[in-house]
Amino acid sequence: MKLRLSGMLCGLAAALALCPANVEAGDVVIKSGDLRITFVDKGNKFDVEGLFGKKKFRPVFLGSVPEASYETANGRVRTVSSAMFMDVDYRKKKINNGFGKGVCHEFVFSRPANGDEVELCQRFYVYEGRDYVLTDLSVSGDASLRSNYLAPVSVKGAYDLYAPAETNRMLRVPFDNDGFVRYHQNRMDGEMTSYEVSAVYEGVSRDGVVLGSVEHNRWKSAVKVRASRDGRIDALQVFSGVSDQSTRDELPHGKVKGPEVHSALMFIGAFDDWRDGMEEYAHANTVVQPMRDTWKRGTPFGWQSWGVMSDKNCYDVDVAVSNYFKETLNPGGFRNSQGLNVMSIDAWDNMNHEQRAAFTKVVRDNGQVPGSYCTPFALWWNEDMLKNKICEGSPYTGYDCVLKVNGKPTKLDGAYCLDPTHPGTKALISREVRMKKEEGFEYLKVDFTSNGMVQADSYYNKDVTTAVEAYNEGFDHFLNEVDKGEPMFIALSIAPIFPYHCGNSRRIACDTWGKIGQSEYSMNAVAGGWWTNEFYQYNDPDHLVLVGNDNEKETEGENRARVTNGAVSGMMLVSDNYSLEDKSGRGDARLSHERARKILMNKDINEMGDFGRSARPVFGYREYNGKADGAENCVVLNTEKYIYVSVINYKDEAIGGEIPFERLGIAKADFDTVKELWTGETVSVGSDAVSYSVPGKDARVYRFSKK
Repeated sequence: MKLRLSGMLCGLAAALALCPANVEAGDVVIKSGDLRITFVDKGNKFDVEGLFGKKKFRPVFLGSVPEASYETANGRVRTVSSAMFMDVDYRKKKINNGFGKGVCHEFVFSRPANGDEVELCQRFYVYEGRDYVLTDLSVSGDASLRSNYLAPVSVKGAYDLYAPAETNRMLRVPFDNDGFVRYHQNRMDGEMTSYEVSAVYEGVSRDGVVLGSVEHNRWKSAVKVRASRDGRIDALQVFSGVSDQSTRDELPHGKVKGPEVHSALMFIGAFDDWRDGMEEYAHANTVVQPMRDTWKRGTPFGWQSWGVMSDKNCYDVDVAVSNYFKETLNPGGFRNSQGLNVMSIDAWDNMNHEQRAAFTKVVRDNGQVPGSYCTPFALWWNEDMLKNKICEGSPYTGYDCVLKVNGKPTKLDGAYCLDPTHPGTKALISREVRMKKEEGFEYLKVDFTSNGMVQADSYYNKDVTTAVEAYNEGFDHFLNEVDKGEPMFIALSIAPIFPYHCGNSRRIACDTWGKIGQSEYSMNAVAGGWWTNEFYQYNDPDHLVLVGNDNEKETEGENRARVTNGAVSGMMLVSDNYSLEDKSGRGDARLSHERARKILMNKDINEMGDFGRSARPVFGYREYNGKADGAENCVVLNTEKYIYVSVINYKDEAIGGEIPFERLGIAKADFDTVKELWTGETVSVGSDAVSYSVPGKDARVYRFSKK
């Protein structure tokens, strides 16, 4: 095998011609801040090491042999890895883009042992001042080439990542928020697939490796890890082309057309604190695709109808609730810093066009923001209705517009999945959005968007071959309609985490009401996914219910836990029935009024919620009830003026303990006083820790006032 070196070239990457130096060489070492990348000539492998804790280089991964699958003109499917190629050409070129100035290091593998005329190319993008590197992999051949699997990182040999410890963890990130899926902080003693990104970290020191995709225009990507003991990795893959039950797919990932197919751009980082790494990863995404930050009216505080009223909602209830907020809750302090409340009506609003328009006028007159609901990619028809026109004035039927899987119209969550690229779907979206704007709505809960992310046999747009491409095309059309005139707030509900630029907010955990177990479920998504706040303006904890529809009503402690859950997530939309005249039997309006006075008018808690930011996990390795998918019960939010430490007790019995200041990143000299916000008491603290005591199914919030 021969490795050829090309000289360093100047200028922008797009303007360069590469000039091989034709020099025989062995291993190649690339330094990038706290990372070191080594190309191992023997075996065509890559090692990446990092300076965890600024001590000495330790493995990030070792022995990676990038690989890809492709289909040729005669239908043969091949899988190749860098180890199968006879020649390697190493090239360097200067780059300057959104990530800054840097160098792209290319390793081009040619002459594979199988005799095919294909090449693999792995690129490492090293930028000045960045604590990470980026990489991608491409496979190239003739125009007939197709690929649905590219793995820039593929390790199949064991290596020790950390010293053995029961507190070492692997973060499993779910693909979406449907079906009560959870984040997992798994012990390093099994196998997992994490979607788009993962962190593997030491629980006590917080040293961590973060790996994941920062492009979401074409691929569903994943990180697969297999570990055999608490610090050893046996196999690792970071790849584009995942398709399984968790991605809501029956078909394999769609094949991307040649002659050159690139994986998603992947992030590789080694961090002294894996939480910093997850936030840095999130920021890196926004360099590739900016977040949707169109909302300028402050953190959403307000009401949404589905939590308690659901399908028994109506005009009279909505007007009564709007008036109650204007007269009682808003003056009592349940509002954002701009004095605003959102009034969001959901599906089954039981109103006609004229009533909706009248409702939005009432809401606006009350100084509030009117909100409504839509499902752009979900068609709630039965099979017989598919022969009907998709909407008035369209030549297309429902059958024309729905996605087909194995030749049959496909459903997800009980609704047909619409083809996001179809002109009939786009006409339906345009009509729906236009109607919402005409009625006066400014805020839209956008639900069941995962229905537009299902891999189909094909799409109306024949240039589209993957579910993610289709989803992006459909959402681009949706956003173009939404942003005509004044942009609307887009609150994604059931939706994948990526791509994120489609919404101002996203539900972190769906169908979450007011019981302590539901708060625990929502807090699982805070402790595992707080970092999504870096590319969504707001993380939405779902319906904050004080008094629901069960015979066994929520306790005041459960109310405090649920509202704390909202405040440490970053949105505060309650969902009770506050209409004293309503006869539907939903909720208990009188009890909701009583609880609102006690719970929702706590100005200190509302001030924390108004920051609109999600709190970080304090520990990151504690297991609630011994489960890897249990929620951490202690989170911290650091603001310019305060540090908030929230402890939620998911158990029936009281809990107590200590939180070392070291885990909070503070010292006693950094703050003056500590106030517990639910009791209003001033708390005495020790020299190096704060003690907590929380009754069963309740919450406490300790606010440290900075000096």
